[in-house]
Amino acid sequence: MKCPPVSSEFSDREFRAAQKMKGSARAAKNSSGLALCVALVLAGVKLCSPGVVRSDNRVALIPHLRAGDTMRYESHARLERHVKSESRVVTLLGPRELKRDLSAAFTVSIKDIQGTGDRPTVVALAEVDAPADAAASQPPAKQAVNFIIEENGQLGRAEGLDALDPEQRLAWQFWIARFAYGWTLPLAGIKPGEKWKSEEPEETPSPIAGLVWERETTYVQNDKCPILPSEACAVFLTEAKLKQKSSPEDATPEDYRRQDLKTFGVAKGTNEAVTYISLKTGLVLRATEDVQQYMDVTVAKADASNQVRYEITVTSRFETLFVPQRRVN
Repeated sequence: MKCPPVSSEFSDREFRAAQKMKGSARAAKNSSGLALCVALVLAGVKLCSPGVVRSDNRVALIPHLRAGDTMRYESHARLERHVKSESRVVTLLGPRELKRDLSAAFTVSIKDIQGTGDRPTVVALAEVDAPADAAASQPPAKQAVNFIIEENGQLGRAEGLDALDPEQRLAWQFWIARFAYGWTLPLAGIKPGEKWKSEEPEETPSPIAGLVWERETTYVQNDKCPILPSEACAVFLTEAKLKQKSSPEDATPEDYRRQDLKTFGVAKGTNEAVTYISLKTGLVLRATEDVQQYMDVTVAKADASNQVRYEITVTSRFETLFVPQRRVN
């Protein structure tokens, strides 16, 4: 499968050039690694209101959703991993070389909106389409994920996620992190030109302990939306750096230590994301993320009787797109 070309009216490169011309500030990134972590009440029917405008022109961007709404999204990714290893013994374990494109499409149905505040809880169902290369004679059934986005933007439940194949799971995880992005924005609302910083631990299991993402985010401007050019979008640019707080001489996570293993080495990385959120509906219409990560780690027995060294370089690009359709209410 080939990762399709960007479907907005302009590329991210052109976007960045436009920011330089306008003197806009850059910043910060979301989600991270392949760990990628997640970040919708009432009006006759339960309703979640988007683009709430504060008295000083700040906006709170939560998707405008009602129970019964459906929407379509696509996610695409290009993944590349290079691995060098050194070991005193031959091993079949450890990371492997990887280079591939993947795509997934899914329909999201809103089941319930709970709470009456600016950040309610959303109960929803995502039906993931069967892979495009599935055998026509025995097409697999659609996989479904029942999930909850809590009022703090965290994923409270995701039943059925383990049944997805790895490619579908990765595409869905990137989408949910982007879809819940509005919950992670400052509670008091935001306006163009503002920026803020945050820090959170890397959640993906790693032989290097103490990894955290330091990110800075800027609400760059309001601009024409990709996908739906008749609407205006809030544009966010985020950069993050992966920092190591453990010592390179002893970076052993506790679960490794309990197995009488010791690790030492370094890890670093950068992520950059561009997110477009409709000011009309509060929905993410397009988001991209570029990831670069490097790890040089040695895993050894505590008594130093055996060890293996891995040097791993990972580059990837993710994209999620809203697919316009008539809403079913």
